[in-house]
Amino acid sequence: MLLDITNLELAFAAGPSDPGADPTPILRGISLGVDRGELVGLVGESGSGKSTTVRAALRLYGDEARISGSIRVDGVEMVGADPATRRRVRAESVALVQQDPRAALNPVRRIGDSLAERLVRVHGWSRGRADERIRELLGAVGLSQPERRMRQYPHELSGGMLQRVVIAAALSTDPALILADEATSALDVTTQAEIIAIFQRQIRERGLGMLFITHDLHLAAAICDRIHVLRHGEIVETLAKPGLFAEAAHPYTRSLIEAAPVLAPKEPS
Repeated sequence: MLLDITNLELAFAAGPSDPGADPTPILRGISLGVDRGELVGLVGESGSGKSTTVRAALRLYGDEARISGSIRVDGVEMVGADPATRRRVRAESVALVQQDPRAALNPVRRIGDSLAERLVRVHGWSRGRADERIRELLGAVGLSQPERRMRQYPHELSGGMLQRVVIAAALSTDPALILADEATSALDVTTQAEIIAIFQRQIRERGLGMLFITHDLHLAAAICDRIHVLRHGEIVETLAKPGLFAEAAHPYTRSLIEAAPVLAPKEPS
């Protein structure tokens, strides 16, 4: 299992203004897993705890976070792991693709420099080897003229092109697991479909596992093998294909399905 979360509890300690207050619970009893070749969805409205679950899984919160339960990433227990172990897992085993690609890239550095830095400084690659890898991946994610893109700055590329750059960066170290946090929500429908196709091809060809976080239940139903529905920090229902919508029983899941806009059939002229 690439990602194995069992009974994850997360609470934040009270601030210095109220030191006697109890920690505020955020996540309650989260259990989910992602294996090789799987695309697993985590859905819910804004504020339900989707991104918080991802950040907790990567142990990105500081001492203010009280975490219990088990989080195993590629076989390594992250709860209780020392900082060096956490950094190694984040560098080698897992990659995070976030919603806003512009926030993930340095605006004053060329694309090639930004993508090569991790390979050179963290993994000890030569710059020539890193550049060759970047060119290969930029082509693999559907960017034309990879050599030219490497010399460009983020503001010279569209949002869809930048999302492809961020995906290439995520794939550069051959992670076993990708966490895609609302990675397509800011894109137009056509670009969104192209990015989804890239994810699916990488899962199929590389045997990756992916946790796909989204508020769009219909999108998740179309592409995911299994969906966990999150509400107020708790998983209220888990659905699997086939017949995903037909099997949804929890009132919250039904409300998400019913809230999605549906195009009315065109009346004959």
